Amino acid sequence: MIWIRSILFTIVYYLYSIVVFILMIPTFFMPRKWAMIMPIVWTGGGIYLLKLICGVKVKIEGRENLPKQKGYIVASKHQSAMETSLFHNLVPDTFYVFKKELLWVPFAGLYGLKTGCLPIDRSGGGTALRKMLTGAIKRFKAGQNMVIFPEGTRTKPGEETTKPYSPGIALIYEHCNVPVVPVALNTGYCWPKNSFKRIPGTVTLRVLKPIEPGLPKREFLKQLQQTIENEQKKLPLPYTYKG
Repeated sequence: MIWIRSILFTIVYYLYSIVVFILMIPTFFMPRKWAMIMPIVWTGGGIYLLKLICGVKVKIEGRENLPKQKGYIVASKHQSAMETSLFHNLVPDTFYVFKKELLWVPFAGLYGLKTGCLPIDRSGGGTALRKMLTGAIKRFKAGQNMVIFPEGTRTKPGEETTKPYSPGIALIYEHCNVPVVPVALNTGYCWPKNSFKRIPGTVTLRVLKPIEPGLPKREFLKQLQQTIENEQKKLPLPYTYKG
């Protein structure tokens, strides 16, 4: 049954995506605030279909920890493609930092650029970091909020990231003087990495208290990683399914 529901979801989701992209074409030629309607509608509908067809529900905790002022960073654990949809409807006026390869995703890549997302060349070294910093400063001044996955790649549930988080977020934290909101989640149980299955359950996305500006870079990066990885261990399992 899980496989049947997963296949059905994939078919319906792709058809839904095509319809949304076609209907939203006019917004691509409008100012950014109108173009943002497309990712919000697309991702929100996708999460609804995931719940309706596959029985995957989402529990969001700690919304009150999101800063009231504009211009902050959400630094999240990364387990699946699911969270890339969730933040569009949780964090207002969002822009993502993502690997440049995602620009090749039809329509989504172009809309990412239109809405101010920052594609990063992970092999670009210092040049890529400086470019990311310049783009982030510009967007924070415009009152936008960043979503970044400091691990740099997805990790499987139960795997603690032992290597240090990407230094890029520490660079932005230091130079932009903005709060960083850590997020723990367990989406990988219901939307596994590199898997076609969508397993029923209730995933938890837990927003933690912000790390305020002012810490030295190394101390900040250590605190961010420890905060997220320790909280991961406290999240409840989304389901009892063992297959």
